[in-house]
Amino acid sequence: MVRVRLPLVPRSLRWGVVLAVAATILYFSVFTPPGSGVIRRGPFGVLAYSTWLHGLAYAGLAVTLAYAFQDRPWRDRSVLGVVFLIAVGYGAGIELLQLTLDARTASGGDLLVNAVGAAVAAVCWRVLTRRVRFYRARRLAEFEAPVE
Repeated sequence: MVRVRLPLVPRSLRWGVVLAVAATILYFSVFTPPGSGVIRRGPFGVLAYSTWLHGLAYAGLAVTLAYAFQDRPWRDRSVLGVVFLIAVGYGAGIELLQLTLDARTASGGDLLVNAVGAAVAAVCWRVLTRRVRFYRARRLAEFEAPVE
């Protein structure tokens, strides 16, 4: 079986990306997102545009969290459980914050979509890590060819 090799960049960089994703979600959850009111339906016309954004945002948060936790000595299921709980907890916190804002509304449906996005990302991460071997890369010169 061919295993793909992916770099595990320094921990500070991984957590910096997690914070950037979380800050972006917070920003667009507090302020009116661009294009709001203009785009009504997402891809395939099935779900609302905001539903797609919620699912993708929390899937992105879960993936960056899973990558940040990749070098922990925990079992895969433990890491994915923690990732899921952090992502859903963050989404719940933002929904509570939106309760205090006049321009935004909190929704249990949004929280459910956040949880589904995080769960799908966690499952996909688990499948991905079965086919990937991570290696530490601290400098650009340490990056290797992706396929063994």
